[in-house]
Amino acid sequence: MEGLSLPVIIDPPVDHADVESWLQALGGPVWLVLEGEDDRRCRVVTTLLHGNEPSGALALHRWLAERPRPRTRLAVLLANVRGALSPPTFTHRHTLDDRDLNRCFRPPFAGPDGELAWTIIQDLETWAPECVIDLHNTSGNGPAFAVTTRRHPVIEALAGRFCEQLIVTDLRLGSLMELPLRIPGLAECPVFTLECGGALQPGAREVADGLYRLLAECSDLTVLPSAPGLEVLVHPLRVELRPGASVAYDRSPRPDVDLTLWVRIDEHNRGVTSPAAPLGWLGHHGLACLQARDGDGREHVGELFCVREGRLHARRPLRLFMATTNSEIARSDCLFYAVPLA
Repeated sequence: MEGLSLPVIIDPPVDHADVESWLQALGGPVWLVLEGEDDRRCRVVTTLLHGNEPSGALALHRWLAERPRPRTRLAVLLANVRGALSPPTFTHRHTLDDRDLNRCFRPPFAGPDGELAWTIIQDLETWAPECVIDLHNTSGNGPAFAVTTRRHPVIEALAGRFCEQLIVTDLRLGSLMELPLRIPGLAECPVFTLECGGALQPGAREVADGLYRLLAECSDLTVLPSAPGLEVLVHPLRVELRPGASVAYDRSPRPDVDLTLWVRIDEHNRGVTSPAAPLGWLGHHGLACLQARDGDGREHVGELFCVREGRLHARRPLRLFMATTNSEIARSDCLFYAVPLA
């Protein structure tokens, strides 16, 4: 379509029985567009920014076979097709020679991944959407939740249909969700991330499928009632390893690493983590192997955690999100996010 930089396929057919063949036929980053009853309006979904987070693509492949006709135009971006297809399929966040695409949506847009992010931004502004939802899977098993940088009635109404928590973050990492889209005639375009749950959880695909269907069937997102049960949590802290620190996952402490996290640490993605529950074991550096900074760069590790007989404990009740059991993601990205509770 005029003004767009990435390839566009209008009303895409699904000619392949399996998702892998379908993605191979698409070949790379592409917009799949369903023309709607009112094509003056557009809604956007982005997915596969991470190649190991496939629920958005899997649900889309299945849904397109129904030949849906949405109320408005619906544009869906399949972004990191290369990473998704890198063998074994859907296991790599990105290929070894690429950067994390969802950390590239801020200057200086350097290298191929930065250039792709800049292209996506330009295309988003050309679409002039009513909303942008970025579909992801959590790094470990856990319930669906949503993340945004600013509260908005449409975000809260949509998020409340599919999850119980909305996190409002002041952390800035260069993710697509952080974009302040300049949309003519719209004071503020609602943009948020919907974490559908773990990539291997069957319910995660159902969350993505439900979002596509709601966006297609609802003629006016602004009249969606808010979900009374939605819990809004603000200013999560990103808990990371300090540079050079090491981590492993096990059922007992490993003497060769700075931090041994409980092998099923992702169980803490549900509910409240009590100070009584051990999260793992610390080496001789203690808490010095961790950092937990807020959006202004202030350190909070000592406020969040303490050490008892060599074990890592929460100092106060916490909500944990995105706790992963993948040591590669733990080293290159973060261990988990934490929100202190009163």
